[in-house]
Amino acid sequence: MRDGFLSTIENRVPNKIFTDEDLKIILPETTEEKIHNSLSYHFKQGHLKKFKRGVYSLVEPRNKNTISKFYLANFLYNPSFISFESALSHYGLIPEAVYETTSACIQEKKKMFKTTEGIFSFSHSPITPFFLDVVKDEQQSFLIASPLRALFDTIYSNRKVYKNLGDLEEDLRIDLNELKNYLVVYEASEILSLGDLYRKKNTRKLAEILVKGFK
Repeated sequence: MRDGFLSTIENRVPNKIFTDEDLKIILPETTEEKIHNSLSYHFKQGHLKKFKRGVYSLVEPRNKNTISKFYLANFLYNPSFISFESALSHYGLIPEAVYETTSACIQEKKKMFKTTEGIFSFSHSPITPFFLDVVKDEQQSFLIASPLRALFDTIYSNRKVYKNLGDLEEDLRIDLNELKNYLVVYEASEILSLGDLYRKKNTRKLAEILVKGFK
């Protein structure tokens, strides 16, 4: 049976993950010292899990839904969204499983967190909030780049200039048929505009070869 501290979290925090700010809101009459002491006690008892300073979750029974890594990533560094290889893999655009959860953020300094749920990295992407989607996974919603945005973020990050679709396919193992399906909803002008927003030669070139190959 859960004590009052844990029961309050379970009943009043709508998400599986909660923060120090959430605790201040749901326990307004409890001092920060008492909250800290309760957290320390329940960490030691194995009732709570700490992902980083200020971000926690209840330890759920094994038969309950687990926390989505993409959902957790949105909490670990805010604002951020799933992108790069994690998003490309999620959409089936690359064949490899991605063991590090990759996200994009507007801050230029790269961040990395090693947690019980895996490794989470956050890298710079210079534009926001274009071409983002909200997706539900395991009953948890998270913010993720669209397939097109994830591809442009990846090319922006690796700084390579691709001359044609063949080079892109060979280097990243992109499934061009799947990519073509995702690009159907975009006008050529939208793709070219997105490439230009990064203000880099390689993203402008990517936009050109996508338009030439698929539009």
